[in-house]
Amino acid sequence: MKIAAVHCRLFPGGALEVFKDLLQQELRNDPKAEIKIFTMIADEDSKSLKIQIPGTENFKKIQVVESLPKWLNRFFLFCGKKHIPILSSIFDYRNLIVFYPEVMRILSRKISRFWPKRMVISSYAIAKNVKIPQTCKHTKLYLHSPMQYIWSHREEYIWKFKWWKKYLFTWIIPRLQRWDKQFTQFDEIIFNSNYTAGLAGEIYWMKWKVKYPKIKDCFYLSTPTKEVQNYFVCVGRVVNFVREVWLIIKACNETKTNLLIIGSWPDEIQLKALAWDTVIFLWWLPQEESLKIIRNAKWLINLTKESFWMWTAEALLLWVPVIWYAEWWSKELVDENSGILIDKKSISTLKDAIQTFESKEWNRRQISDTIREKLQKCS
Repeated sequence: MKIAAVHCRLFPGGALEVFKDLLQQELRNDPKAEIKIFTMIADEDSKSLKIQIPGTENFKKIQVVESLPKWLNRFFLFCGKKHIPILSSIFDYRNLIVFYPEVMRILSRKISRFWPKRMVISSYAIAKNVKIPQTCKHTKLYLHSPMQYIWSHREEYIWKFKWWKKYLFTWIIPRLQRWDKQFTQFDEIIFNSNYTAGLAGEIYWMKWKVKYPKIKDCFYLSTPTKEVQNYFVCVGRVVNFVREVWLIIKACNETKTNLLIIGSWPDEIQLKALAWDTVIFLWWLPQEESLKIIRNAKWLINLTKESFWMWTAEALLLWVPVIWYAEWWSKELVDENSGILIDKKSISTLKDAIQTFESKEWNRRQISDTIREKLQKCS
């Protein structure tokens, strides 16, 4: 059977891990299935993605098809990572939002030429907005989140944009909203959290089932560290917008708090310039190294409004308390016994949270036991 697997952008992160798990499920059902991955843009020279075949030690290389020509995608990535004056501001892959409808039309044509019998769509932005070809008999959508920039995060983006980007973004939002609402018909829909299910019901009138992303066994089997080390950890794409990594860095600078950042670009160069000696950037690390660093941390910190954040769930399973922004999905898993939720994104609020954390005793076994129960309900 030919299966078209669609993902928004093939970059490292929690959404990619969920996408890999979806591909494994397809291979478990049909090990001989002919699968192709279709995406807007892929990191580096990702011509294929290696997926382990369930029940074996073998891997299957799945071809990656990008919407735009590879040379153009590489140029966007180059400008983003090298921080070239003017060029990096214009040729930022995030600016492609203006051309999303055309980008997805191009990708839809490439999917149609593949003649798939089944489609698996993993969407946190625009993957769900592909046209389903007539040859496709079944479509499965795993919705990480509706397109945040034009729905739940739009006011925050408008407030942060400046000059021409602000006017362009304000102009494009209603057009993208009308376009986004056209793509709601799927045979099977899975939401990654109750929050996402509620938001999708409000925007698209979608209703189906909730299933938290699968978390690897190594996090469930981990034992508590013998001695917590004196540092905090932040994991994810190093981005100013929404994730507020700059605010975390400044707060840690002023409190002289040791901070380890696991992740990379697109705003890495600017943020490194803000960091003092107590802040260390570690890039993306192999899973075993990341697991060890998180497990030994005092806590994990994240100020993102997320529909589901795998690293938070993983940290809690590793007996590590968290500090998080008190909106969106955070309240589903984080309570007063497992972390601190802040209701305002500011340096003073974050500094107060750090002081509160330092003065509180944390029952790490209770943290791990509680998160297991909560994850089990939607597993």
